[in-house]
Amino acid sequence: MDFLKKHYEKLVLSIVLLAVAVAAFLLTVQVGNVKQTLADQLQQKIVKKGAVLPPINLSTNQAIATRAAARIKVVLDGPHNTFNPGSWEKTPDGLRRKPGKAGLAGLSITRVIPLNLVVAFKAVAGTAGEYRYQYSVIREFEKVPASRQARIKSLNLGAKDDLIHLVEVKGPKEDPTELVCELVETRERFVLTKDKDFRKPFGYAADLRSEGKDFLAKRVDDALNLSGVTYKIVAIGKDELVVSAPNQVRTTIAAVPAQ
Repeated sequence: MDFLKKHYEKLVLSIVLLAVAVAAFLLTVQVGNVKQTLADQLQQKIVKKGAVLPPINLSTNQAIATRAAARIKVVLDGPHNTFNPGSWEKTPDGLRRKPGKAGLAGLSITRVIPLNLVVAFKAVAGTAGEYRYQYSVIREFEKVPASRQARIKSLNLGAKDDLIHLVEVKGPKEDPTELVCELVETRERFVLTKDKDFRKPFGYAADLRSEGKDFLAKRVDDALNLSGVTYKIVAIGKDELVVSAPNQVRTTIAAVPAQ
């Protein structure tokens, strides 16, 4: 009894701690059971009998989506005049629209004309040992018309001027069969005979058509009056032409390949 009296408090504290430990263990076990129960309930399939909902009709939405994804082709040419205005002419019976496109929109190239350098063998001049070989030069590409006229020049064998170098004379010197020449600027070689000249384009001219009118043999720097607007030709190639408007905007006109 003395022992109990002396250690009463300790015994009570031990019993309380033991009870707390047992309670904590039981609580842990209970929590595990609750978790397992909840997991089992989540995995169960709940089947409820009833009417099946009809599928939603999405045909309208699908049609709109398809139309939005499709490419839209904008037609800017054709018979309408929104982007292709036609010109009008005054006739005795009133105003009448001219067929075709007006102004620069209706400009087309009907023919491209090469502007050549033409060299042709003409004759032999001089005496034995001093033969000079005459040839004509035509510069079709010159801007000044007078400079396009044929000019006769002559060279001794081995000599050269500002245009060609006479490299070789084949056949009899007094009556050669061929003259082998070379352009001084490019060193391009060519052969002249009495029946064969040399031609090389150094530019182009063009025959044009617009609004039913022809503009023949137009060259670089020539002017074109189309529907009251004056354009300037700034470049001509073998398959295109470039014109400049009064506001300095340039337009390229492609030549239509011959059929």
